[in-house]
Amino acid sequence: MLLGIDVGGTFTDAVAVADGRVLETVKVPTTHDDLLVGILAALDHIVSRCPRQISRVALSTTWVTNAVVEGKLDPVELLVMAGPGLNLSGLLPVTPRFLTGYVDHRGIQVQAPDDGELQQRIPKTADSVYAVSGKFSVRNPDAEQQLNAWLKEHRQAEHVTLGGKLSGSLNFLRRTNGAYFNAAVWRRFKDFEAAINQALAARDIIAPLVILKADGGTMPLTAAGEMPVEAIFTGPAASVMGIQALTDCRGTMVSLDVGGTTTDLALWQDGQPLLAAGGAFVERYPTAVRAFQLLSVGVGGDSEVRLAGEEVVVGPLRRGPAMANGGTVPTLSDAMIVLEEASFGSRKLAEAAMDQLALPGLTVREKAETVLQAAARQVVVAIRQMLLREETKPVYRVAEITQPVILDLQGVIGVGGAAAPIAKRAAALLGAACVLPEHGEVANAIGAAVSRPTLEINLRADTVAGRYSVGELGLEAALPVGVRTVAAVTDFAKQLLCQRATELKMEQGESEVVSLESFPVVKGFNRSGWIYQCRMQLTPGVLMRLEEA
Repeated sequence: MLLGIDVGGTFTDAVAVADGRVLETVKVPTTHDDLLVGILAALDHIVSRCPRQISRVALSTTWVTNAVVEGKLDPVELLVMAGPGLNLSGLLPVTPRFLTGYVDHRGIQVQAPDDGELQQRIPKTADSVYAVSGKFSVRNPDAEQQLNAWLKEHRQAEHVTLGGKLSGSLNFLRRTNGAYFNAAVWRRFKDFEAAINQALAARDIIAPLVILKADGGTMPLTAAGEMPVEAIFTGPAASVMGIQALTDCRGTMVSLDVGGTTTDLALWQDGQPLLAAGGAFVERYPTAVRAFQLLSVGVGGDSEVRLAGEEVVVGPLRRGPAMANGGTVPTLSDAMIVLEEASFGSRKLAEAAMDQLALPGLTVREKAETVLQAAARQVVVAIRQMLLREETKPVYRVAEITQPVILDLQGVIGVGGAAAPIAKRAAALLGAACVLPEHGEVANAIGAAVSRPTLEINLRADTVAGRYSVGELGLEAALPVGVRTVAAVTDFAKQLLCQRATELKMEQGESEVVSLESFPVVKGFNRSGWIYQCRMQLTPGVLMRLEEA
């Protein structure tokens, strides 16, 4: 039996899945003051009704996502080794300290970090979380690793994120942004990890423990602790994988995962979710995190409802639960309760919440409908932005120019506890069909439960220099004898991928080449060798599609 747990901003969901069927589901309030309480309540419900052997526990959460949305990030000292000729001013989330030390495009360390400069320029502060990013560090990680060792010895760093280990792909700016956000959510993720481990230990549950990544694959929770930036996207990725297990998405579709704090949008074409080109954005900053093409809008069940002039605005802030559940400000959930489209808490308090809105001449029900329409319009604006972004993205192939993408939206899929009222109204505004899958209210937990493990490496092999590098492994070494052809490079990449999966105690499953490029190296008038770039991954997807009851 597979157990999936999704810890959201408002609810903690759990599901038990086996033999292509959902055996049991539960939805309990997330206990923000002590996550453990809510997780144990969900576990106890499932275990008491499904006394089967648990073969895997899989997690997803918006616990980290919400920290970004609400601006609750930890302070981070960002240290950048940009080398000559690159100006990153204004492109990063915080002002970094630029340091000497850099690697050239061939992976040769031209200048090592300078101890004297580090002593002078990196202060001793109470903030012991650092992010380090060096240009071309994916081709030679030495400079980043030297700085990491110095920070741990001389500044007693509690945590250091190295940009080159987050992604093996070139793109210094994306790696640097990713390193910063990874460090900024590191403590938040540790709190989540501790709560989960305590909950499983308290109930004597012994099974492989994995968490969903941004690309919809799973990885062991222990390994994820070094890459918590992936957790920013696990909640949205879980809903995508849940939808893939629950329904058959044909044509162009948009899915809405409406949670307590945000609505996460994903774009689908012919049954497949689209991946973000180059990597995901966190706030307005591009990162190298491989993720689905998602957009988060600060509209959720617990989003605050207020007036801006005569206009009703929903979110992005969450100031506690709905007034129906003891909160202090009107929320979107209060509007749903008044219209009988949600059934929890006190209806009387929900009506009082709507009555607080200064909308002259409207009844309480009309105010509630006005709130839901406002929320739907905000979501529709985001959907149109997403479609426009896909249609106008840069193209690099002739086929993309001669056959431009024109998206004809055919449906809106709604999942999540608060999905139906928003998805129905958004679909109506767009003139599209509305799809509400069975068990959609716990789609995230289902997605976590049934997703396959994934892992990716980027191998760069230089046959002239006789060296290879894998950024994700922090590895730069001599190229083995015989690895000189496309076939040999592919086999070598697969071997490294399997080794890495074994180290992380991951199920290996099938692997596939995501991309493979080769460039001849010419000296004089002769070709002297090749440079290969091979991206290899464990094939993502779902372990099973689920049957309807």
